[in-house]
Amino acid sequence: MNFTEKEHLFHQELERLLPGIVIRSVRAGNEKEVNHCHYCILPEIANISKSQYYYKKIPLEFIHFSSLHAVRSIISSKKLRLYNLYNLNDPREYSFAGDLLTFNADNREDAKKNMFLLSMCMTEILTMHTQYEFNMWRLYGGNGTGVAIQLDFSKNPLTAWKHYYLSQVFYGGNSRTNLMELNALLVKYQNEKPSMTIDLGQIVAFHKSNLYKLEKEVRLLFDNRQKRVHGPTVYSDYRGQLSPLLSKDIPKSHDLGKDIFYLELPIFSREFEVISEQIPVPRIKKLILGYAYGRDYKDTALTLQELCSNQLGYDVPVEQTRLAKYYNER
Repeated sequence: MNFTEKEHLFHQELERLLPGIVIRSVRAGNEKEVNHCHYCILPEIANISKSQYYYKKIPLEFIHFSSLHAVRSIISSKKLRLYNLYNLNDPREYSFAGDLLTFNADNREDAKKNMFLLSMCMTEILTMHTQYEFNMWRLYGGNGTGVAIQLDFSKNPLTAWKHYYLSQVFYGGNSRTNLMELNALLVKYQNEKPSMTIDLGQIVAFHKSNLYKLEKEVRLLFDNRQKRVHGPTVYSDYRGQLSPLLSKDIPKSHDLGKDIFYLELPIFSREFEVISEQIPVPRIKKLILGYAYGRDYKDTALTLQELCSNQLGYDVPVEQTRLAKYYNER
């Protein structure tokens, strides 16, 4: 089937509005005409490697703020948890950009249930004005009683990842201008053949309101949506399924009244076995204790160092945030 004038126009607009992203189309019709075109991004991260949604800075190191209890659990289990979008603090986050496109209710719920996130921030937050770091400790680090994990993602090459995406977050209405133009184009030509739909689920999750701009967020996204052209990849061997390992968080599901699931992502350790280069492998490079630790700082640091050595098989330095000197001022 030859490409229609509408398809040629749409291809040109996609290249203009979404530079650096390889978008493919699936066409339906007969010998005489095309009835429908569905556009999508294939699951290999290489398809967005020339766009703004591909993290290009080196090294691939980021900060994840958490509680002391959660960090101990991460080290002991040798796994990070990525939660689905139902677990977001602001339930409107995905809608900020996702609702601009022609997702129906089923597509939207599929994304919220089967896309998984790990929220991090750039390491520069530790050297910028103290208000940025303080904001993160206050919101996500237990008001200074938690721990920040510095994660290194250089083990498996970013270019080889599949179904996993790594990008900084883009804030504010201006960041989604091109998505708005694309939506307007779909609406403008919706009554002309062929009908068109587009799935940009992998990138709309990297847009948020300006209210969150201080966070300097970087997101690791795992796309396990079921209602898409290219379904999930399952890795198995004689022992059974190795990846993805998904579990339901029953307490959170009960409290929020939604199906809260999480993905367990193995972290690098002495006994680590590579499943596939297509799966990211985070390594714990450093632990940073919050500003509220007092005299017990050294004891807590020593306990975490011993836990890392015993469970992960390598030494992880532990230090206290620079904010402690301000918190303990007399």
